[in-house]
Amino acid sequence: MKLVLKLSGKVLEEERWRRSLAEQAADLAGKGHRLLLIHGGGKQLTRYCRDQGIPVVQRQGRRVTDQATLEAAKKVFGALNGELAATLLSAGVPAIGIAAFDGFLTRARRRAPLRLVSPTGEGETEPIDFGMVGEIEAVDPRLIQTLWAAGYVPVVSSLCCTPEGEILNINADTLAAELALGLGADRLVSLSDVAGIYLDPNDPTTHISTLTLDQARGYMRSGVLLDGMIPKVENAIRVLERGIPSFQVLSGLEEGALAHCLEGRGGTLLVASSAERPERP
Repeated sequence: MKLVLKLSGKVLEEERWRRSLAEQAADLAGKGHRLLLIHGGGKQLTRYCRDQGIPVVQRQGRRVTDQATLEAAKKVFGALNGELAATLLSAGVPAIGIAAFDGFLTRARRRAPLRLVSPTGEGETEPIDFGMVGEIEAVDPRLIQTLWAAGYVPVVSSLCCTPEGEILNINADTLAAELALGLGADRLVSLSDVAGIYLDPNDPTTHISTLTLDQARGYMRSGVLLDGMIPKVENAIRVLERGIPSFQVLSGLEEGALAHCLEGRGGTLLVASSAERPERP
């Protein structure tokens, strides 16, 4: 299978979790799966900016990236990329760290000012300029395909650039989705500190093991999902609607979760249709 693994900054903070993920990635690669790892680093970037006295500005959860924040992102994401690649190498995975603009993997433009729905739900905000943030215009999968053919596991940081060479920050979830689509991936796996989709995040008995696209839409329409689950289901719906066959939400802080994900154990698996839903053990 072609597996795109999106790792949140939270699961990369501690060496023990990086090492656990690396060992599980080695297991998957050893079974013949082609892996692409994409990482964020928002938590680390926020901490670095605060330590350096750089203002952290967010609008409805979206980071505003000025020049100082971008320079910080280059340092933070570059360090995370190197640490993750080195940990994978120590586990026997032939990892190679790159940015999203290397080899024209992505082509991007600066995001135009956005109008967001106001927090009160009454109309839209005035256009908000998010600064040096990118929107992907095109994906060229040949670099990843070449690295795969040579036996490497690419590790991609969420920095893109314009045709003029301007480096931009980019949302890691968006990047993962675009690369998964461009590569014709079989599954996009989101690894964070959340162990799947729950009707009530505080009640483990409300865990949902599998969902079809229609069922996910139904949950959104019914309003039964609580705030923390809504963006995860919304992201899954967007991914499935655009043609990725399956999307999985896993905790990167649970031992063995990644190694077991293809066996139908752990997390929540969302599929485009019931015909694609695997049997659970």
